[in-house]
Parts: sequence; C-alpha cells; structure tokens
Amino acid sequence: MPYFYKILKSEVFVILDDVQYQKNGFQNRNLIKTPTGSSYLTIPVISSSNSLIKDVKIGNKIYISKILKTLKNNYSKAKYFRAVFDEINNLIEKNNYIKLSQLNNDLILLFLKLMNANVKIKYSSDFNLSSKKDDLILDLILALKQNNYITGSGGLNYINFEKFNKNKIELYEYNFNYINYQQLWKKLGFIKNLSIVDLLFNELEQAKDYILTNGSLNIIKS
Repeated sequence: MPYFYKILKSEVFVILDDVQYQKNGFQNRNLIKTPTGSSYLTIPVISSSNSLIKDVKIGNKIYISKILKTLKNNYSKAKYFRAVFDEINNLIEKNNYIKLSQLNNDLILLFLKLMNANVKIKYSSDFNLSSKKDDLILDLILALKQNNYITGSGGLNYINFEKFNKNKIELYEYNFNYINYQQLWKKLGFIKNLSIVDLLFNELEQAKDYILTNGSLNIIKS
C-alpha cells in the first residue's frame, strides 16, 4: 500500500525495470491474510546475481494457478471478492506470462484501474539511460521535464542533494501509517503490511481514499 500511495501522489510514475533484481523482495512475493495469520504468496523465478528486473523469468507458471487458488480459498467471503478476483483471473488467463515484470506491471495497472486512478506510468527501460543510482533518477526526472521527486526514507541514503538542488528538483519524502480497515478473520486482529489485494478484496470502493488518507508527503530541505 505505501508503494501505491507513492504512485497515486505522482503525476508520472516511473517503474524501474532495468535495474538489478533483488531476490526475495516484493517483486515475487507478498503477504496476504489467512485464518492462521499472514502468509507469503511466492512466485519462483529464474534469475542470476546480476539479472535486471525486466529479464527475470517466472520459474514455474503452475504457481500462478496455485496463487489464484490460494486467493480464492482465503478471500472468497470478502465483500468485493468477485469483482476483484474475476479481473485478476481474466488478466492471467488472457496472457501467457513468461517474465515476472510483465505480470507485475499488468497487475499494477489493473489495481489502479479498479481504484479509478489515473496516473501516467512509464518504464525506465524505455529511456535507454546508462546512468546508475541517483544519477539514473535525476536523468529520468530531467527526461520527463519534471521538477520534483517522491522518495521513501530509504531512498535518501543514496541521493546527492547537491545534484538535485543544482537542477532545481524538489525532493519529497513519503510516509504511510496504517489504520484499521475491514479484514476477514477478525479474531486475529488487524494485520498491516499486507498486499494491496487484501484492501481491494475487503474495501474496494474506499481503497483509493484509504491509501491517500493514510499517507503523507514532506518536502526535504537539504
């Protein structure tokens, strides 16, 4: 959900798909709520230590079917299950996904559509840039003719403020605080840090407002 807050607050959101893939991150696994607590949904992948995100392949496509079954088993009683699940299922049935990024990018676009969110999405690989780290970010901003950038607290560790100030780029840090929303398995209490699908299955009509309300932006002064 914090990731989608960043997307929703952007005029143009660039998905970094030609940077190094990080094993066991949110790109190939995420948490859902089950009757026994939170549990990972994981798609096995084929990658090497220097694989780019856009080149990582799905290791075994049968796991996509298993994930659909797992979602159905755990969310079939959710208020918006049918509206959300049918869209996810139709997307996967129409496409023979080979690469992980193709699946992820389409799911991101689908979830934005379900929330009636209109954000321009770009992919870093389309810009054919060779720069790295904060130079890559800066070059993307300049290529898009923008003058501000939203980053999480972790991103501040590799940003050279002088470069951004020199190019008159304003930096904003985003934060996200969870408040309770409707979830299944109430005896377990509210669980945060779950995949956005948990919010969509349970609170689709309020999902966009929930994300925007619980995030915040603060300008960074160097």
